[in-house]
Amino acid sequence: MKFSRAPAPHVKPPRTVGQVMRHVLYALVPATAAHAWFFGFGIVLNMLTAVVFALALEALVLRWRGRPVTTALGDYSAVVTAVLLAFALPPLTPWWVTAIGITFAIVFAKHLYGGLGHNPFNPAMAGYVVLLVAFPGYMAQWPAAAMPEAGVAAPALGTTLSVFLTGEVPQLLNVDGVSGATPLDRLQTGLSQMMTMGEMHADATMSGLGGHGWTLINLAVAL
Repeated sequence: MKFSRAPAPHVKPPRTVGQVMRHVLYALVPATAAHAWFFGFGIVLNMLTAVVFALALEALVLRWRGRPVTTALGDYSAVVTAVLLAFALPPLTPWWVTAIGITFAIVFAKHLYGGLGHNPFNPAMAGYVVLLVAFPGYMAQWPAAAMPEAGVAAPALGTTLSVFLTGEVPQLLNVDGVSGATPLDRLQTGLSQMMTMGEMHADATMSGLGGHGWTLINLAVAL
C-alpha cells in the first residue's frame, strides 16, 4: 500500500500570513489619521515612499534568491515593514532618507537572515536605528504637534512637500522653529532639573490638545 507523504505543516492554519498582515494595516488606519492631523501629511509621503521601495526591493531580492516573487509579495510583510518605519520617521523627512532606511530593513535586516520568520530583529526598527546613526539631523526634524488653541498648525502640505523633495527646511520655518521636544524628552529634562509633574505639564509640549496629541496617536494605535 502506498501512503501519500507531504512536508509540514499538516494542519491548515485558520489565517494566512497575508490576512494577519492586512489586519495590522487596517488597525493602523486610525493612528495614521491622527498622526496626519497633528503633524501634517508627511507620514503619508513617508508611507508611499517606503512602500514603493520595499516592494521593489523585495521583488529584486526574491528574484535573486530564486524564490517565487508573486507569492511572497502577497503576504504584505514588506508593506507592514514600510508602514511601521514610516510611523517612526519625522513627517519632515526627505524621501532619500526613507529610501535608505527601508533598503537596509528589507535587504539586510530581513533577507540577509533568510527572510520572513528568520530575521532576529524587527526589520523596520533596524532600519530606524541605521537612520538615527546616519542622519541624526533629519531624524530630529519633528514639528510641534498642532495646537489650535495656541494658533499652532501642522506643517502645510506645500512645506512638507518641499522638505520631502529637497531636504531643505524653508527659511520661514528653520529647524529651531519647527522642531520640538517630544513629551519623553521634556519629561527627562524636567526630572533632571528637579521639576514637579505639575510644572512639567504646564509646558506647551505636555499641555493642551497638542500636548495630548502624542497620547491620542498612541491610543489610536492601541485601538
